[in-house]
Amino acid sequence: MSELKGKRVLIFTGGGLAPALNPTLYGIIREAQRQRMKILGGLFGWACLKENGKAINLTNFNPLPLKDIGGTFLRSSRTNPMGEKNGLKIVKEKLKEYKADYVIAIGGDDTLGAANKLFKKEGIKIVGVPKTIDNDLHGTYWSPGFPSAAYYTAKFCEEIKIDAAYTLSRVFIIEVLGRKSGWLAAASCYGSADVIIPPEKKVKVNDVLNLIEKRYRENGNFATVVLSEEANFDKINGLNQNQNDTFKVKRKSYVALGLKNEVTEKLGLNCKALFPGNFMQTGSPIKIDATTACSLGHHTVSMLKEEKFGQMARIERRKNPDSIQISDIPLEKAVDKVKLLNDNYFNFEKYRVKNKFLDYMAPILGKFKEKHHRYHKLMQKIAKY
Repeated sequence: MSELKGKRVLIFTGGGLAPALNPTLYGIIREAQRQRMKILGGLFGWACLKENGKAINLTNFNPLPLKDIGGTFLRSSRTNPMGEKNGLKIVKEKLKEYKADYVIAIGGDDTLGAANKLFKKEGIKIVGVPKTIDNDLHGTYWSPGFPSAAYYTAKFCEEIKIDAAYTLSRVFIIEVLGRKSGWLAAASCYGSADVIIPPEKKVKVNDVLNLIEKRYRENGNFATVVLSEEANFDKINGLNQNQNDTFKVKRKSYVALGLKNEVTEKLGLNCKALFPGNFMQTGSPIKIDATTACSLGHHTVSMLKEEKFGQMARIERRKNPDSIQISDIPLEKAVDKVKLLNDNYFNFEKYRVKNKFLDYMAPILGKFKEKHHRYHKLMQKIAKY
């Protein structure tokens, strides 16, 4: 056990947005203050450890406004310290300049992957905290940010289906974030999405078109389709997007436009593509997201005290299926691999979730219930005319 009083910790948030970043910072700062540590907030993620990087003194900062608000007041960037020329040397010099005893990195696979390498190569006293709306990090039951993004995705889909698709007799194709894994797209089942297309497997366009038409007719001439931004179609490609970052990530998006054209031309249906994009990454976190993120932040500081360097705070599901606990795991077991939405959770022939996915989501969004309120019954009745 280490005495933390008077020690200096550098904290920062890296990578993409997630609604639980500020609550995580709240948990860390509040607990670090209780331990009477000196606290530095690095600006713009790993960029705070570049030659011209900046950090602010948070030792006497009141973190209360962060508790239930989205975004990150420390800002972020997609900077890879290992991808910079003389990056490792600069990081070490910058940490010496900051007089930082410890580092807490908050982020997804890229951010935490870099943290793991710095720990292994240089023995830097660093710990990680997960964050990603994609929910693709191993070693944690879910990643903070995912519950809120899942909720906003489901809510968006439900309102589009009930209000717009039904009223206008239209097919709406909603493209959501999720580069390699389809956890977020699958969460749209809570919004009654008719067809869900994750990125894990190759998709035959003709099979999907037949399914869209079938469910469109079954509903009474309206439907919603949700697909991940990098859905892997056999004939449709998205537009390649240059990220211009040091992680050398290649992305594509707007694949929904290609599918929209197929639906319009081959099925002759009124169709529109929607791109909520960053909306899913923003806004106030839902209660379970904010509460869990705060607890993770609190636990992370205790990891410093217990000298659990090179490890990541994580969420575990208890034997009681609706309860969770906070623990930790070595970073090397969490990074450099993707947690995929596999066949146990998703039916890749019917493009619908399985019961195991609904069980997985129960502690996050509650027990799944089919929509049977009065308005749905009215819709079904009128759709027959």
